[in-house]
Amino acid sequence: MDPNGFRFASVLLLMGLGLIPAVLHGQPLPDTLTFGRAVELLRAHNPQLQAADARQRAQGQAARARSLFPNPSLSVSEERTNLEGEGADDQWYLSVTQPLRYPGEHSARTAAARATARAAGARAQETAAELYHTARHRYLNVVVAERRRAIHRRFTAAIRRAARAARVRMQEGDLGTVRKARLQTARAQYEDRLSEAQRALRVAQDELAALISPDSTSRAAEDTTSLPTYDVAGTLQYRSVSISEKSAVRRAFEQRGRLQAARAALTAQDNRLTVARYGRLPNLRVSAGPKTQSLPSTETTFGFTAGLNVELPIWNGGRANVDARRNRRSEARARLEAARRQVQTEVRTAIQDLRSYRSRIETVSQDVLADTDSLLQNAEYVYREGNITLFELLDAIESARSTALLKTRLTARYLRALYDLEYALGIGPTDSPVVVEGALDPRDADLN
Repeated sequence: MDPNGFRFASVLLLMGLGLIPAVLHGQPLPDTLTFGRAVELLRAHNPQLQAADARQRAQGQAARARSLFPNPSLSVSEERTNLEGEGADDQWYLSVTQPLRYPGEHSARTAAARATARAAGARAQETAAELYHTARHRYLNVVVAERRRAIHRRFTAAIRRAARAARVRMQEGDLGTVRKARLQTARAQYEDRLSEAQRALRVAQDELAALISPDSTSRAAEDTTSLPTYDVAGTLQYRSVSISEKSAVRRAFEQRGRLQAARAALTAQDNRLTVARYGRLPNLRVSAGPKTQSLPSTETTFGFTAGLNVELPIWNGGRANVDARRNRRSEARARLEAARRQVQTEVRTAIQDLRSYRSRIETVSQDVLADTDSLLQNAEYVYREGNITLFELLDAIESARSTALLKTRLTARYLRALYDLEYALGIGPTDSPVVVEGALDPRDADLN
């Protein structure tokens, strides 16, 4: 630890996890897992992401199927008339009927299908970004839980050392019953906190494993009673960043999947309204085909039939459908505005949180707690020298523990604010991350 103080300008943890056992494309994973490798596992194994991809394909294909030109129909009919005497007038008709569309109707249907497919793709992109955001948080949760466990281990060890020293003092008659009971109470509390930190770490590990582990049909996941164990390795550097809110909002409006889906849905409704307006015109069908006629007195003769069928819109003129489509377009426009406001709020909230935690970290690390890193070591030394009482030692241990946890908590919340901003901008598992080693990538000039 830096003797000049716990400085958050170079703090916490670059995250690596050991995943045992698991298989990616039939190959064992390494002992440590970077976040990039975790994203690969997310893309390969997460069922929600797989479901979103399948839903996107299905919706796009269904929209395209609805936009295809209508199929023709083939009909065969016989008309037979018995004549006086012997024989009959026998006529056969073979006819192909093709529904027609007006010149702009088919293009409107095609445009609506394309917009629907784009909306489906954007919704899948939003789902992927949400899962990526969840992976970010769960990955960080493992790191923070490991850090908290290390802190509790350190201070529980200090209490244990104090307890050993107390036994010596009791044998020498320097420690009374009240001080002994107070020390036993403190040790019980610290032991319990350490156990709770170990439990929290295991929960964080399991939650991340549930997000990225292979499914239950794979050989790697056959033993569902034993989930993989994760170990944290490396450091994650904190860097103070300044974000232009205007630039961040502009980027979110351009890239966020939720907004792209809402815009595409509005485009689809615009084109469907155009289709509904064409629906007020009579439906047209043309038919044509050969015919044969057989009479007793003559040989079989061949002919041709052609026809045009025009719908008579007497009972349903299509106005109700147009009104319904107009209202759906209004709904899509309102949803787009709601999505725009929500995304703008998410960006602003993330930036406000980022600024708040950055200010608090700098105040805590550079001002208020600049010289407190050696508090535990100094307190133990002066206690051994007999210059402070047991109660003062316990108070110093608790103060040092609370300080370490406070610094960890502020750093973790700062990083979560960065990840929330990343999500608000629409960053997903296939994109280059905005957050690099705890700070925004300085190559991202749009946000500087």
